[in-house]
Amino acid sequence: MKEYIINKITKILNVKEEQIKIEIPSKSSMGDYSIQCANLRNEKYKNPIEIATMIKEKFEDTDFIFSSIKVVGPYINFYINYDKYSKQIIEEIESNKNYGSLNQGNNNSLLIEHTSINPNAEPHIGRCRNSLIGDFMSNLYEFTGYKVERHYFINDIGKKIALLVIGIETYGLKDDTFSSILDTYVKISNLAKEDESIDKKAFDYLKLIESGNKEMVQKFKKITDKCVKGQLAIFDTLNIHFDVFTHESDFVYDNYLEEILSKLEKTGKLHMDALGRKYVDLTGYDIPTREPVLVLTRSNGTSLYPIRDIAYSIHKVELNNKNNFVVLGEDQETYMKQISAVLDILGYKAPKLICYSYVLLNGGKMSTSGGTVVLVTDFMKNVKETLLDEFKKRNNEISEEKLNILVNACIKFTMLNVSKSKIVNFNLENATSFTGESGMYILYSIVRMKSILKNNNIKLSDKIKFNNEIENRIIKELSLFPEQINEILESNEPTHLTKYIFNLTQLFSKFYEEVNISNEEDIVLKSSRIRLLKCLIDVLTKSLKILGIETIDKIWQNKIKVLYFSYFWKGEELC
Repeated sequence: MKEYIINKITKILNVKEEQIKIEIPSKSSMGDYSIQCANLRNEKYKNPIEIATMIKEKFEDTDFIFSSIKVVGPYINFYINYDKYSKQIIEEIESNKNYGSLNQGNNNSLLIEHTSINPNAEPHIGRCRNSLIGDFMSNLYEFTGYKVERHYFINDIGKKIALLVIGIETYGLKDDTFSSILDTYVKISNLAKEDESIDKKAFDYLKLIESGNKEMVQKFKKITDKCVKGQLAIFDTLNIHFDVFTHESDFVYDNYLEEILSKLEKTGKLHMDALGRKYVDLTGYDIPTREPVLVLTRSNGTSLYPIRDIAYSIHKVELNNKNNFVVLGEDQETYMKQISAVLDILGYKAPKLICYSYVLLNGGKMSTSGGTVVLVTDFMKNVKETLLDEFKKRNNEISEEKLNILVNACIKFTMLNVSKSKIVNFNLENATSFTGESGMYILYSIVRMKSILKNNNIKLSDKIKFNNEIENRIIKELSLFPEQINEILESNEPTHLTKYIFNLTQLFSKFYEEVNISNEEDIVLKSSRIRLLKCLIDVLTKSLKILGIETIDKIWQNKIKVLYFSYFWKGEELC
């Protein structure tokens, strides 16, 4: 609707789209949409009241989608004709399986790199925020018509991996599991603190790799691939998957890194310090570092991870120089600006950076070095146990499959319901609550909707008729879905979608309080409400899918009527 109004006004006044600021009034008495006409003044039309009056006349001459248009001072307020608009929106949602998408992507390719944690570490809930945001963005762009590739960068040649290789050579493996590999890494790391020769051996291995020793590279790859397989199994429980895996070692062969150093040298920006380390001079770039430099090599000549990140970034840009994103924590923002500056020096466009803030659990920041890490596996176990306790209190059982869906919903909705730039203070009780702004509340509401439909299976009428204000509010909110998606694309902000989902769900709760579909005798009215519920389920399901959340048709394994929030079911069952 906003786009419709904007397009029409641009033709009436010959103004730019960005001049038209459409607001949604807080009170229905002020209309469904409102425009401050002072923003629309130009050389020809200077009086805001006259502008509002002219817009009103032009709309009224040709448009019947509004029941009335009122001029209030410099404002013009639009009131929707819901008798006509409701039918239009319902039929559009019913007929268009891609409703809301707008197909902005037009099947163009888009690359998103996210997660990419060190292979020698098990994912923790702090870094998991990276995965959830990356997955949200991937789903969002797929929904809007892009061909998305999810990329994972594997650090298979760093010092930590060299230590892991030495650890396996020294201690062997208890078994081939990911946990056994991690235990071995802890052992060799502790030994390295006491024995300096371990570090020397690690650097010797790295030198072999950079000299082109394929046997050593394959040894590193074999171990890291096992690690990554273990990590991916954990992400699989969150239904997070990847399409393309790239190894750091891929850029060591064929003098790839040497070529980058050579190109940088020609720019006059590459220098060597007193220790024999090569670095890039980043003077002139707005980067908040103590010194405007980025060190690329060690004094022994081996490469540091920044130059490998530069190589990988160039690789990604060459694959897709237009639609290229990387998701990183805010602690990596300065570092990525350094990488972007080097890419600029080399003549490449840097990937678009999406940053996120920390996760707090029990009032403390997640920190690997500080020993305050909560692993994803342990965290999910805690959420699952909390939910099971709630089900036991209600004397109900739930299948393992459905329980896992609910666990994911609790985690994802809570984590994504906070702006990327703000800290997530994860509260387990709130996240698993059957009420409030939680994934549990959302999924339960959809189950309730589906139960209503199941118990009111009638032949639907082609006519649309409503008689309750809450029905108009739901229609209006459903009509805003394409606009919401468009705004989210501009911001890559998941919380805009979670707030929209929660608002829709609250509207349904009010609808349920005020309207009894089962007892409605007017067939057209009953049919209209059923069609409205189906549209509501459709939009909510699409929205949740973007967040990476599945819906379910029923909760309980046994047929039992239960208390839902503070209300009794009106004859419907939860299963």
